Amino acid sequence: MASWNRPRRLSMPAGGIGRSWLHPHLGGPEEERRVFCPQDSVKILRLTLQNDLPGDRRDQGKQKPVGRAFAMVANRPPSSHALASEYVKSSEGDEEIIKVYLRARAEDRAQNEKSLHQLKSDGCHLQAKTLDKPNGIRPHRTTSFRSMSLCQDEPTYPGEDISIMRETTKKLFTKLQEAEKRHQSDRAAYETSISHYRREAEHSGAALRRAELDLEEKDLKLEELQRLLTGMEKEHKTLLQKMRDDESELEQLRSVEKDKVAEQERSAKLEKEVATLREKIHHLDDMLKSQQRKVRQMIEQLQNSKTVIQSKDTIIQELKERVAYLEAENLEMHDRMEHLIEKQAQSAGVHNARPRSKSEYVSSKRLTKSPGPKPLPLIRVLET
Repeated sequence: MASWNRPRRLSMPAGGIGRSWLHPHLGGPEEERRVFCPQDSVKILRLTLQNDLPGDRRDQGKQKPVGRAFAMVANRPPSSHALASEYVKSSEGDEEIIKVYLRARAEDRAQNEKSLHQLKSDGCHLQAKTLDKPNGIRPHRTTSFRSMSLCQDEPTYPGEDISIMRETTKKLFTKLQEAEKRHQSDRAAYETSISHYRREAEHSGAALRRAELDLEEKDLKLEELQRLLTGMEKEHKTLLQKMRDDESELEQLRSVEKDKVAEQERSAKLEKEVATLREKIHHLDDMLKSQQRKVRQMIEQLQNSKTVIQSKDTIIQELKERVAYLEAENLEMHDRMEHLIEKQAQSAGVHNARPRSKSEYVSSKRLTKSPGPKPLPLIRVLET
């Protein structure tokens, strides 16, 4: 039992020990000091061995450490594999020294390099996932204790600074967030303008439909007025012919029978009829002129309505072209954002980025203005 209470020293060469050599059941180090001997430059690490206590004193060992272990790292050649123990004198009493000389094998070195390469691949993969996240949330990093110890204690790669990579990743992630914010604001502006143009197109379409209905009603009224005008013109021609016949008959009566009373009465009667017919003709002329003015106004209104309809058709076509152009610009902005994300990922050294979500790029094409309908000829009504 007394031998377990003595402190021990573990001697190991520098090439065969690392941070991961300490067994987790040995507990944390109670003291740590280094002693440089003039003979072999020995580094001594003092540790507490808690599981070497006997069964009846384990509870006391949890409260206060009993033994100490000295891990000695000497510059011995790796060819000696002897395992021996000896006692030395110190200020604290007799101490048992266990000398352990290990040789770094090529297999362990290859395994360490493989673990380091796997750790780098995991880091690149995690950075790629971080860049590919749409909401910018960095995923949780899970690495093993052995991988962390290998990544921290590997002295053969001094040029790879993980902090620089993290700073670069943070800067790229910040730029990506700013680009996404700009893209979201541009997209919202484009959607607002598109909705505004769509509302204007709907209002213009409703106004166009109302104008078409009004135009149909005016066409019906114009046809009715044209029928009335045709009837009045026929009546006017009939009355003119009758007036000419009466005038010729009156002239004949005046020349042949000037002396007869009957002829005079007939002449007076014919004159009265001629006067009445003249008044009717004058009235019909006035009515015909007013109707012609109305028809002319209706034709002008019809022409103006058709001109307004053509202008509204042109406006609707321009609004449709603007909507198509804005949609194409939105798609082009989306493609630019994806290209920017890929370019930033390539500049950070990420080679395992996920493929793009779209298989084809949509290129925006500026739509040419389609020619509108030809204007209708101007109709003029001439008075006769």
